[in-house]
Amino acid sequence: MSILSGEEVAKYVEGVGRDQIQLNGVDLTFDKVYKIVGSGKIFKGDVMLPDYVEVASGADGIYSLDRGVYLLQIREKISVPLDAVGFCLPRSSLVRIGVDIGAALWDSGYVGYSKVLLKVDNPVLLEKGSRIAQFILITSERKAELGYRGRYQNE
Repeated sequence: MSILSGEEVAKYVEGVGRDQIQLNGVDLTFDKVYKIVGSGKIFKGDVMLPDYVEVASGADGIYSLDRGVYLLQIREKISVPLDAVGFCLPRSSLVRIGVDIGAALWDSGYVGYSKVLLKVDNPVLLEKGSRIAQFILITSERKAELGYRGRYQNE
């Protein structure tokens, strides 16, 4: 297993600019912000997601986010190759201002415009399209025969 270079990862990310390619991954930007409202549930064989309400930005594209949990719509389309798994990590500047990103593992074969959790512990201003996370790919020991087939494929 190894971590792919940013140049290699960029081959699997549609809509990425040169300035987003880092040594060991690709910076991801966001397009929309949603506030999580209500509750969800996870039971054996049954998942119910909460409601999401889109948060409006100012005319200048700036989101003013208070403490709470949000979902960010990633702007770039991710395609995880069959011989790798994807991880999304917060950019260090985000963490240093009291904001964190949460994301699940992206399985081999996943394709889509994913959403990530944004946990705001300290009020923050975020500009639409700014870099908020880094996407990395780690090769797996063997290539998957069938890729991801879950509910979030092609989201």
